[in-house]
Order: sequence, then C-alpha cells, then structure tokens
Amino acid sequence: MPQAQRSIEIEVSPEKIFAVVQDFPRYPEFIPELKRVQVLRKSGNTQDVEFEVELALPLGIKKSIRYSLAFIADPPKTVRWHLISGEVIKGNTGSWTFRPLGENRTEAIYNIELSLGPLVPKAISSFLAEQSLPRLLSQYKARAESLGGG
Repeated sequence: MPQAQRSIEIEVSPEKIFAVVQDFPRYPEFIPELKRVQVLRKSGNTQDVEFEVELALPLGIKKSIRYSLAFIADPPKTVRWHLISGEVIKGNTGSWTFRPLGENRTEAIYNIELSLGPLVPKAISSFLAEQSLPRLLSQYKARAESLGGG
C-alpha cells in the first residue's frame, strides 16, 4: 500500500488552515480535479464526505472515480480520515496535523496511505500518493493564504 508524507509551511494560523481543510463543499473551487463533493453526514466533529475526482494519469489517461471518506476532526490540531467506500480505491487512510510555528504560521503535515484495486498498476497508485502530493499541498496553501486574516 503506497504511503506518503509531506509537510508545507503556510502563512496562516492553524485555525485558518484547519477551517480550509474542513470546508469540503468548497474543495472544487481550488482543487480542479474534484468535480463534485457532497457531505453525506455531519455529527459533531465527524463528517462523511463523498468525492468525485477526475484524475489525469500518466500517458494522457483520464479516469473519473467516486469514493467516500469518514473524517474525524480534533480542532485545530488534526483531521484524520478512513475510507468508507470506493469504486477503485480499496484503502485510504490519512491525516492532516497542524503545528503552530509562531504568529500566523503553521506547518501542515499531510499523511496518506492509499490502496487501489488489483487491476490498477502499482505505478499509478504510487503516482497518486507521492507525485501529486506536492501540488495538492500547494493548492491548500494558496487557498488558505488567499483568504488572509491569519
């Protein structure tokens, strides 16, 4: 199961980046691959969310997949998730951890363990877990910093 972890420094408070990560319906505004996001259930600090994503894979292949994740939040420190169901995704667990670095600066640490179906080459799951991660972190950083206000 490919696993990846990356971190990025963001010029906002942990509360601000936490709010961006938890605002699931707005993801398509700053993550172009996401075609649809729907919160299926929300109760306290838990949310079940369905995603539809169009992936641009190596060799010019595009693939649209749907999956649902259960998120558990510990504001403003962590957001953890695990897979509820998925078409091609067989496993998806991960977390965001937010560490304050001073006034209006946060280290955001993203960790994911991803497993795709048996017909999906390991190179593709590795690409999704490792290669697309820096771009994803940059998208969250840009979103949080564009909202300003620490």
